[in-house]
Amino acid sequence: MRSIAAIVLVMVALMAAGAAASPARADGFQPVPCRDQAWEPADPAFEALPGAQAYFGSYDGGIYRMEVPANWNGELVLYAHGYRGEGNRLTVDAPPWIRQHLIEQGYAWAASSYACNSYVPGIGLRDTVALIDLFPTVTGRPAPSRVFLMGVSMGGHIAILGAHVYPELFAGVLALCPAGPTLFDYFAANGAAAEVITGLQFSGSEPAGDTLARMLAMFGEPPNYTAKGLQMASVMIESSGGARPFAFDGLGPYFARTISGAKLAGDQSLLARAASNADWEYRIDERQGLSQAALNQAVRRMAGDPSLRGPSGPYEELKPFSGAIARPLMTLHTTGDMFVPIFLQRDLRRAVESAGKGGLLVQRIIRDPRHCGFTTEEVRRAFDDLTAWAAGGGRPAGDDGFASFENAGLRFTAPLREGDPGTLRPPLPAATPAPPKTGSGLAAKGGDGVSTAWAAAAVLLLAAAAGAGVGLRRRN
Repeated sequence: MRSIAAIVLVMVALMAAGAAASPARADGFQPVPCRDQAWEPADPAFEALPGAQAYFGSYDGGIYRMEVPANWNGELVLYAHGYRGEGNRLTVDAPPWIRQHLIEQGYAWAASSYACNSYVPGIGLRDTVALIDLFPTVTGRPAPSRVFLMGVSMGGHIAILGAHVYPELFAGVLALCPAGPTLFDYFAANGAAAEVITGLQFSGSEPAGDTLARMLAMFGEPPNYTAKGLQMASVMIESSGGARPFAFDGLGPYFARTISGAKLAGDQSLLARAASNADWEYRIDERQGLSQAALNQAVRRMAGDPSLRGPSGPYEELKPFSGAIARPLMTLHTTGDMFVPIFLQRDLRRAVESAGKGGLLVQRIIRDPRHCGFTTEEVRRAFDDLTAWAAGGGRPAGDDGFASFENAGLRFTAPLREGDPGTLRPPLPAATPAPPKTGSGLAAKGGDGVSTAWAAAAVLLLAAAAGAGVGLRRRN
């Protein structure tokens, strides 16, 4: 009986520790729901690093991993992964770039698969936050004294969403190449520009992927753009932040994947209904033979459903960021990321400044052609600066997200990448399909080797998963 009583006391203590680690959650947090289908969890088992202990298993809706160093400092880092496509297999990863660094510095980390795949930042936030309560139960350790949240790509959207939904829960938030409520507006806006340039139109009478395939045939494949393809490339870059280092290199792998016709073709998914290009400001290098005024006048404009995209909408991830954060938030973004472009950082900065919280946001720019193309050194420095700031240190240095991106990123890029275009603002040739050498910022590297058929399928996948976008008014 004494043994049973002791076990009960331990269980009560662990439950109390879990409750202490979980402050009151925001009332009414409702994520966009998962698709109603069966999901197949992968085996979450993994090997711990030397000097650490691994924990893994399943929870109601997914799988998790945790790792605790022998010299645990009492703090926990939650990692939120990015978009995993539309397949039914659920997987979980360790934090990239800094896992070894976390263990060496005494931090425990935890990550989950989420209950489903697709573009589900709300579900991802719910499941990631649940790890806080799960941690003491699984590991037998006390509740963490401080919790940090780190996310990549869609996980970056999760991280920023967490800073808004649970403003007092995290000691600090690190969002790497983060998406946000305006990302899919960019995809929809590109679709409308493609209609003007090609003379084709997305409609309910033809699958959006078939229309896109016909457009891509007129654009050519990167780096062998046609004259119309160069017009489209110019619109995509100039409208998403302007000319910047590696933008044309970064565009190649994502050129076809970021032109969405879902909204324009009448898709009625939640994210498509929330999409809008009504206030999108289109820009283009007019040497391509199309004027900016003519483009803005000719594009088909579609507003978002106000019941979804407005601040009183039911789904947090569809609402514009309020900017009402309460703890340090740091972001990293690459200049050449054309899948989740850097203009999103301006949207975030604008919201945070409007809420009077600008002193809690630090943004850094990295010169790289890839989506999330960071070095270990860059991410480690950001994490260390964030944690020192959260512990009472001074606000770390950052970049001015409202300044021109033409030569941005020199301060925090370590090291400069091979072929860095320096201070040049690369012009687009007016009629020559073949771009100059890689390194000028014009030539697209091999990347995914995106074919027309594959690209069309990929966009259909994104359209089905994410509609055409959400967000608030964007001004370049």
